Amino acid sequence: MKNKYSWLKHLDFFFLDLICLLFSFFMAYYLRHRELIYSYPRLYRETCLTYVLSDLFFYLLLNPYSDVLRRGYLVELEKTIEYDIFVSLFVTTYLFIVKSGSEYSRITFFLTLILYIITSYIVRICWKKRLREKALETVNSGEKSLLIICKNNEAEKLIDKFRNNNYDFYQISGICVLDKNRKGETISDCPIVADKKTLTEFISSNWIDDIFISSYDSLPDSIMKQLLLTGIPVHIKIEEIKDLGDRIQTVDNFGTYNTISIVRREYNFFEPMIKRIIDIAGGIIGCFFTLLLIIIIGPIIYIKSPGNIFYVSDRVGKNGKIFKFYKFRSMILNADDLKEDLKKQNRVKDGMMFKIEDDPRIIPGIGSFIRKTSLDEFPQFFNVLKGDMSLVGTRPPTIDEWKKYSPYYRSRLSIKPGITGLWQISGRSEITDFDEVVRLDNEYINNWSIDLDIKILFKTVFILFKGDKGAM
Repeated sequence: MKNKYSWLKHLDFFFLDLICLLFSFFMAYYLRHRELIYSYPRLYRETCLTYVLSDLFFYLLLNPYSDVLRRGYLVELEKTIEYDIFVSLFVTTYLFIVKSGSEYSRITFFLTLILYIITSYIVRICWKKRLREKALETVNSGEKSLLIICKNNEAEKLIDKFRNNNYDFYQISGICVLDKNRKGETISDCPIVADKKTLTEFISSNWIDDIFISSYDSLPDSIMKQLLLTGIPVHIKIEEIKDLGDRIQTVDNFGTYNTISIVRREYNFFEPMIKRIIDIAGGIIGCFFTLLLIIIIGPIIYIKSPGNIFYVSDRVGKNGKIFKFYKFRSMILNADDLKEDLKKQNRVKDGMMFKIEDDPRIIPGIGSFIRKTSLDEFPQFFNVLKGDMSLVGTRPPTIDEWKKYSPYYRSRLSIKPGITGLWQISGRSEITDFDEVVRLDNEYINNWSIDLDIKILFKTVFILFKGDKGAM
């Protein structure tokens, strides 16, 4: 099915065009009448509103920004002129219907059209250039990672197309060649990271944001099921499609290809944006309290165990991206070095997480206090502000835990990790079965909504004040 929110994809271009339209109208009126906006007659104020409504109407009707980022200069000029004329003709029709055409200045009308074409074309070109520069910055900073699954004879062409034509500018993390064992080699400077036998293993333990499949017929159904278990968005060339059951599928463009994109679930366009706004607001408030805690408990931690008052470690975030994770240090400085000797006491089977009773590495007094009250977690509000984490999500695993993940376990990484979550408020200290942790995490992901996040946040605060065992 077609993505029902595709009309919102290039909302930025619509607003920029609208600004150009209003600027052109105001400037045309001033050049013709030498008067400013406050002196507009009623007819011109109504016409201005008609321009705005016309712009909105044709934006929704014609989808004028389809493939806008891949259009060349001449094509863009043609599309700009075509769209701007449609908007102007709509206004002409309005003036004719209300029988006010003779009262409206023709010079103003044509000046508006000419200025609109010039300004909107220049702004479109400049904005596209800025988006491409930003996309290249994204690659250089490693913000998106793409795995390509294809046959050997397709690989070079696919790499070239994604590098030169894909406006998202994904960083190609690797190629999986299905019909030949070339693991360890490179194609056009891209590493071949897996073959048919090792694909599942690679996906389970590496950072991948999206998967593009060019040769679906060559991919065994058993491997496809494993890919879908991970929760990673999968994009399949339309001509390669088979029956994929009841998975959520949308017709989309990915790079230069028309694809069926398979996602875990669809979100309302505005919900992720609202979640991020809540994260920023909560992150600012949390960082304020964190600064107070630095002043209060920072010196105590240092006196009890001289050294950095923060514990910084590498954790695994959304889709396997590694980030720096912050906490107040509640353990002695060489705690990580002693972890190996304590693994026999781990309460979580298979070592998928690390929990022991009466951990001897905890700093006496202050360490136990900040862990019991979850004060040690407050520096993670900096992670929330940076965008590595969310207020509500799944807990980020350590790298050594992540390396043990199966595709099913990896599914808990399909969203940003959170300071708190469904697992935490369900009695995290009492849950020692990792399968139960993953079940709760997947339950949260599958049923996520803003309302659910708010309920979890309120319950987290209630648990903390009640004094139950950690909820963060």
